[in-house]
Amino acid sequence: MLQTLICLLLSLFIVTSAFPQATELPHQYRTVETIHLKYPINSMDVRAIGMGSTQIANGKTYNAMMYNPSLLGHKRFSIEFLGIQTGMPFATYDAADYLSHHIDEFNEAISLNQIWDGLDKLTQPGASNEQKLQALHEIQDGLVFVNDLFLEVTGPGDDPKIHGINLLPGISGQFGNFGFSLYGFGQAGFMVELSPTFESLLDIEIPSTLDNPVATARAIIQLTAALAPAVIGPRKFSDKAYPTAFYSSYFDIVGAAGYGLPINKNLTIGANLKIINRRFLIDRIAVDDYDEIISNAWDKFKSDVTGVTGDLGAHYQFKFGTSVGATFQNIIPVKEIKKSIDTEYKFNKILRYDITQDGQIDSLRYVTWETTITRPFALKVPFIMSIGVCHPLTKSWDVAFDWVDIAENDSRYEKTEDRIRLGTEYRFNTLKSALTITPRIGLSDQRIALGLGLNILKLFHIDGAYAYDRFVNEYAYYAQLKIGW
Repeated sequence: MLQTLICLLLSLFIVTSAFPQATELPHQYRTVETIHLKYPINSMDVRAIGMGSTQIANGKTYNAMMYNPSLLGHKRFSIEFLGIQTGMPFATYDAADYLSHHIDEFNEAISLNQIWDGLDKLTQPGASNEQKLQALHEIQDGLVFVNDLFLEVTGPGDDPKIHGINLLPGISGQFGNFGFSLYGFGQAGFMVELSPTFESLLDIEIPSTLDNPVATARAIIQLTAALAPAVIGPRKFSDKAYPTAFYSSYFDIVGAAGYGLPINKNLTIGANLKIINRRFLIDRIAVDDYDEIISNAWDKFKSDVTGVTGDLGAHYQFKFGTSVGATFQNIIPVKEIKKSIDTEYKFNKILRYDITQDGQIDSLRYVTWETTITRPFALKVPFIMSIGVCHPLTKSWDVAFDWVDIAENDSRYEKTEDRIRLGTEYRFNTLKSALTITPRIGLSDQRIALGLGLNILKLFHIDGAYAYDRFVNEYAYYAQLKIGW
């Protein structure tokens, strides 16, 4: 049926005696490169995020134990008995909204049928130039969805975009030199992988006029080779012609306890122990679920593995105020989680075609084949070694510098520059110290981060930040509410 469809279509246009030849190759199997999900090694306080994620030596007002357990060596009493943090990349909501509003495209192949109909009109014998020009415009209109899906949702086939939002509820506290924390950290994410059909359509240049018959003939050949293998009936395309959506999410429940030991007036060391229950989700997303794609990701987690790891740290306070810190995080290996997803696509390749100067097509030959693609995903907790420096310019103004992942084990970072962090914050005390306003600015992932904090009665802590999210590779808004002292 496939070859018949092709011959019927192209025979209307071809004026030579040669007909297109399509050969179906055996089913193939291919495993592509593993996608390592960009998992943050520890929970990230929004206060730190707004300050360029500096945290190694700058833990006076943060949950110190999770960043550098040696900061517990500075004795204090505090508890945060309600903490809620969320990260919201607007590009993720835009992608989810786009899928939700285009479900009909996946169920009814509206745009593919529009392109196919335009191709049919373009090759009708006796069609006038005006009708052919109108057919070209119809094809261009059908390709709008293909291009928008690429820009808004999928990204390139060899490096698909991952969309997601994060959520972090938890409680924590420090009592003298002891600290504890119980929190969950999760990223509800999804990705959409381009199909070979859509990738082929993206590469086709559709002429806007009929002035160049060779360009028009070339577009007809490429459109036919891209679409004909996916046609399975009147106005019906195979599911293998469309991009495939996956959940790519994780959620960790972490319980931690630590202790900081003061060696002398200036030097402290510390350690913590963390128990991590990891939940990981890699699964196909049905088209009917596109309208609730984010909320469904939170509902489908399955417990996968529980592991134990820990951190070591050291902190030194110089007499002139500067402090330096070093951390060795996740010193006990945690089992890496691996899952794979299989998808089937229809591929095609043009082997040969000839076009005369007047736009006649001859000797069109191409092959088609189905391929099962296995895409592995991996989630691991790497060993991370980092150093940091913090210096108080005044009593209310700090600047900080961190160099994280010195041993370069974290797959989230590609270059040394990505591991450098800078940040500063200034604390304005108003209303007789009943309200503290703290603007922050920093540099992380070679990108600017902005933050603002409100400390009300030293009990309610509201923080916001705008910074780059490594998981989705987009800027995100972060918000956090904590109640404690």
